[in-house]
Amino acid sequence: MRSNVLMQSLWDGFLRYLGAVAACVLLAAALTACTVVYTDPAQDARLLELEAQVHSLEETLASLEVENAKLKADSALLTAEIALMGERLNEQDARLQELEEAAATMEQFLPLLEQWSQDKVSKVAQPDDTVLERTARLAEEAGGEVYYLEHAGRKDQSVLVLPLEVVDGSTPLIVSLHGFGGNSADHSRYFPVHERVNSHGFALLLPNGIPDSAGNRFWNPTDQCCDGGKSGEDDVAYLTELVASAKAVKAFGPVYVFGYSNGGFMAHHLACKGLPGLRAVAGLAGTSYVEDSSCEGAPPVSVLHIHGTADSVILYAGDESEPDDEGERAFYLGAENMVRHWGERAGCAWPAEPQPYATLDLDQAVPGAETHAYRVQEGCAAGITIELWSGEGSSHAPGFEDSFADALVNWLLSQE
Repeated sequence: MRSNVLMQSLWDGFLRYLGAVAACVLLAAALTACTVVYTDPAQDARLLELEAQVHSLEETLASLEVENAKLKADSALLTAEIALMGERLNEQDARLQELEEAAATMEQFLPLLEQWSQDKVSKVAQPDDTVLERTARLAEEAGGEVYYLEHAGRKDQSVLVLPLEVVDGSTPLIVSLHGFGGNSADHSRYFPVHERVNSHGFALLLPNGIPDSAGNRFWNPTDQCCDGGKSGEDDVAYLTELVASAKAVKAFGPVYVFGYSNGGFMAHHLACKGLPGLRAVAGLAGTSYVEDSSCEGAPPVSVLHIHGTADSVILYAGDESEPDDEGERAFYLGAENMVRHWGERAGCAWPAEPQPYATLDLDQAVPGAETHAYRVQEGCAAGITIELWSGEGSSHAPGFEDSFADALVNWLLSQE
C-alpha cells in the first residue's frame, strides 16, 4: 500500500513539471510574437519548432493523465482486494480458533472414547478366554509371574500376578476392579498397576465382573439386585473367595482394593462389608449408595477418594433419583460427603474448610497441576488416613499417565 502511494506521488510531481515546461514554452512564444515585428525565416522556423514541442508535450501530458487514471483505478482495485483478503484471513483465524477450542474439548474425552472403543471390541470380537489371555500377557510382559485362580461357583478364572520375590506373611495383595462394561485387560491398560509388581513388591489380583443381559461386565455393590438388567450376584462373597484363593497360593500380608467407577462403588462396599485383611481402599469416580447401611460394625479402614469435578457420569456433588414404585430412593454420595462418611467411621471429623496439603499434576487432559489433595488423620483410629484427591476440571475418564499409577500404588502401600 505504501509503494502505491509513493508511485502516485512521483507521477503527480512529474505531471506538474511537464505542465510548467509547457507553460514556459508558450510564454516564450508569446513574448517573441509581441516583441518582434519583423521576423526572418529562421525565427519563424524556430517558432514552429517550439509550437511542435508544445503540442508533443500536450499529447504526452494527456497520455500521462490517462495512465495516471488507470494507475488510480488499479490502485483502488488492489486496495479492495487487500481488504477482502484481510477479511478472509480474519475469518480463517476465527475458524482456526473454533477448531482449536473443539480440539481441546475433544482431547478431554479421548481417554473415555478410547476405553469405550476397547470395551466394544472386547464385547463384540473377543471371547471371554481372550480377555484372560490378554490380561495374563500384559502381566508377563511386565515381568510378573501369572497364576490362574478358578472360582468353582462361577466356573471362571482370574489372573493373579506375583512379583519375582514374595515374602510370606508380608508381601501385600492389591485387588484392582474394572468399571462398568470394562474388563481386566482394558482396565490394566488404563491403570498399569501390573507394571509395578516387581519395583514395589506386591501381588495383584485382576478379576472380572459377571456380564449383565446386554453383555456389560459389572460389579454389584449392594445387598440386593440392581435395576437395568443386572443380575444381583453376590460379588462380596465372590471377591472374598478369590482373595482367599490367592492367599492359598502365597501367604500374603495386608489387602488393598482399588476400583474405577462401578469398581470404585464395589471397593467401598467391600470395606463396608469388612473384607478380611483389608487395610485400605482407593476409588476413582465411584462412591457409595446412600442406602448401603452395612458399614455399621465393620472395622475402619484408610480411604482415598479420587474424583474429577467435571465428571458428568458419576457427579462430584452426588446424585439422587426419584422414588421408585416402592418409595425407595437409589442415590449416591458426593465426593466430600464420602470422606465425611468414612471419617465418621474412623472417629475423626472432616474439617468444614479443608486446606490441601499438596497439589498434583495427574490428569494430562487438564493443563497445570489440577488435583488438590486433602487429608485428615488427627482424631482417626490408629493408623487410619482419610483422603480426598479433587481433580479440578477432570472428567470421568481422566488422561492419566504413569504419574497416577505411581501415586496410587505409593498411597496404598503407605497405609500400613
